[in-house]
Amino acid sequence: MAVLTCYLCEQPVITEVPGDGHVFCCHGCRELWRLLGDEEIQELKSRPGINWENLRDNIAVPTPAIALNADPQTVTIDIDGMWCASCSILVEQVLTRMPGVLGAQIDFATSTAQVAMDASATSSKNLENAIIKLGYDAKERDRDDSDLESDRDLTLLRRFGVSAVLTVFVMMFSVPIWSGYLPTFPPTLRDILEYGLWAIATPSVFWSGWPFLRGAWSSLRHGVPTMDLLIAIGSLSAYGYSVYTIFAGGRYLYFDTATMFITFLLLSRNLEVGTRNRAAGVVRMLSRLSVKSAWLLKDGQEVQTDISQVGIGDQVVVRPGEKVPVDGTVIAGHSAIDEAFLTGEAIPVDKSVGSIVYAGTVNSTGRLIIQALRVSTDTILAQTARFVKAAQGTQGQWRKLADRVLRVFVPAVLAAGVLTFLYWLLVAKIGTAPSMLHMIAVFVIACPCALSVATPLAVLAGAQRLGGYGMLLRSDDALERAADVDTVVLDKTGTLTTGQMALTGLWPETPELLQLIGSVEIASEHPVATAVSKYVEQSGTPLVPVSQFAEEPGWGVSGEVGGRHLRIGALDGDEHFDGDMAALAETWQEEGRTIAKVVVDGRIAAILSVGDQLRPQAREAVRMLKSQGMDVWMATGDSAEAAAMIASQVGITHYLARQKPLDKAQFVETLQAEGHRVAFVGDGINDSPALVKSHLGIAMGTGSDIAIEAGHLTLTRPNLISLADTLTTSKQVTRIIKQNLLWALIYNTLALPAAAMGYTGPFIAAVSMLLSSAFVLANSLRILGFSPKRYIVSTSVVLGVGTSLALIAFLGL
Repeated sequence: MAVLTCYLCEQPVITEVPGDGHVFCCHGCRELWRLLGDEEIQELKSRPGINWENLRDNIAVPTPAIALNADPQTVTIDIDGMWCASCSILVEQVLTRMPGVLGAQIDFATSTAQVAMDASATSSKNLENAIIKLGYDAKERDRDDSDLESDRDLTLLRRFGVSAVLTVFVMMFSVPIWSGYLPTFPPTLRDILEYGLWAIATPSVFWSGWPFLRGAWSSLRHGVPTMDLLIAIGSLSAYGYSVYTIFAGGRYLYFDTATMFITFLLLSRNLEVGTRNRAAGVVRMLSRLSVKSAWLLKDGQEVQTDISQVGIGDQVVVRPGEKVPVDGTVIAGHSAIDEAFLTGEAIPVDKSVGSIVYAGTVNSTGRLIIQALRVSTDTILAQTARFVKAAQGTQGQWRKLADRVLRVFVPAVLAAGVLTFLYWLLVAKIGTAPSMLHMIAVFVIACPCALSVATPLAVLAGAQRLGGYGMLLRSDDALERAADVDTVVLDKTGTLTTGQMALTGLWPETPELLQLIGSVEIASEHPVATAVSKYVEQSGTPLVPVSQFAEEPGWGVSGEVGGRHLRIGALDGDEHFDGDMAALAETWQEEGRTIAKVVVDGRIAAILSVGDQLRPQAREAVRMLKSQGMDVWMATGDSAEAAAMIASQVGITHYLARQKPLDKAQFVETLQAEGHRVAFVGDGINDSPALVKSHLGIAMGTGSDIAIEAGHLTLTRPNLISLADTLTTSKQVTRIIKQNLLWALIYNTLALPAAAMGYTGPFIAAVSMLLSSAFVLANSLRILGFSPKRYIVSTSVVLGVGTSLALIAFLGL
């Protein structure tokens, strides 16, 4: 079967947008084609491997002339309503051709425009108007991102709250209408009830329902039917007919139908509101790691320079406590660098001349001079940010299915409603008002409330269930993704282990040695010294003063305690241990532990080891995952020895060591290319690319903010058994989502013809729509243990007993 494709981007067309004899997938493609012209489009298409998402790189844009008295400013504009990458290109091309605009960059993933302009020649209001004329909503961002997103979310929540409260009152006051008592009311009381319902329903329809009305108007302007259009027609038809009925003296009002539409669909919008900003949140987190300026070494002087002015080969000075601004090679100095961004490991890495350092890492102790190797957008940090940004923002398969169905369903319902009205008016000739009732019944009964909330309601119930496991959802498709997982990749540090250094071995361990070691290590702030000091403190060993204390960078510490000289530091490789000590040191090295020697008065008196602690439930969690048929891997930035030790302890046979952020993501991509559905579990900044690239990303709640932002799920408790429970629950959630969608489709298939043939009036249509949505709600609540069958049986017993007693009383028995 031939597939209709867009004339510009050649993507499959779901809803046709005609223009000048061609068919486009959206109005953005159509307007971009008109802007560039057919000749330039054909020339671009002739280029091999043209990527329409990167089309802006291939379009010639006139270079603006900058006046001497120019007032350059940069503004950020939020854009709502962009359909595809062509929309962002269209907006960018229109803005760059405006007088006074020096440059523009549109980010489709975050729906924002960064515009450099000459404020003396144009204004942000002109930019907004230009974007609005293209059919989008635009508003300048004049506050912090988080404030703006919070306001948007709060406004949507307020709309839902107002609509929900008003709907309850409308339904309550509508009881006399549907029970048939309205005609018997005194005229004054009837007017109070009718006008009261009108007053209560108006804010719900027009204020709470404003997002749908606005979307419907945009849909009409561009000739693209959307669900917003169907919702607007259904709610406004019921509302308008009810107002007409008040003045015409009719019996039935349908304000309850109108408000119920708005409430159910605002519920769906609120359940999904957090998903849209995921990409922006992660990228924003990564950008906070970047450095805005750097200290350049020029002619022996340190000069602070904007990071954009740093070039490859420049010498950059990094002081203690500062972030490294670029990727480079150390040419002078010695220090310990916190590379948690790259490896996720707790121990800072010693750096000296010739070592590689990376942008975003933190210089802990000494002053370094580095020669820049990668700058600006080429650093590992910038590459990670781009990777996260590109991999974000996908939808679940069932949500995509619902959206595809709705795109066909909406125009079909609109056509069915119009045809129903024309049939009853022109063929059956029953009059205008009854014909309108039949048409409204079609719009009401077919309004896809159940279809639109089928996925969000099940996800909400699943989220509450997972909350008991300590697992939080960060995207509405997380449970759908989890149901398909067949491979789990676990990070080591902070995931399988606690991520905190601890003393794991000391031999021989005597009170005298503990006192000597603790007295020296307490004076150091190195993570290894901190782990040793904590152990000594917990043992209750008293400490004594230390003199002549000194830290030897890259090796360890030394000092005088009670007239004895101690040196505690890393192994040199040429030590000669006694028999038992030698065997123990070899065992520890094979296990990947960090080993230090304790030299007292020139003689090796003891050895100690520090390392990460395994989480108590790690082995049981791995066993449970394997029992579910999962293929379990471990990927870590640590050494091969440390990886092998942890893998053997938890029962993992497949593992990878020395993995950098993009290496982990590449490994996940390789597994998925082989047909696996991969869940990645991690906690560090270094895990964020793999978290977003994987089919399912699970972040440890004790990890970095960026990892939490990048994951689809967040585990708030250090209990890995919740991983297995989550995968089990997700399968139940996905099964219920399928049932909800199937029910919604069957309901609409049967109800739409019934309404068109006149078997259901607006009242029956409203009740049917409500029951359909109630079925979806009850089915979703089964995830939380709700049993409709149990309640039906209980209700039947009560009704049966009540009926029997009434019958006995009626018969006088």
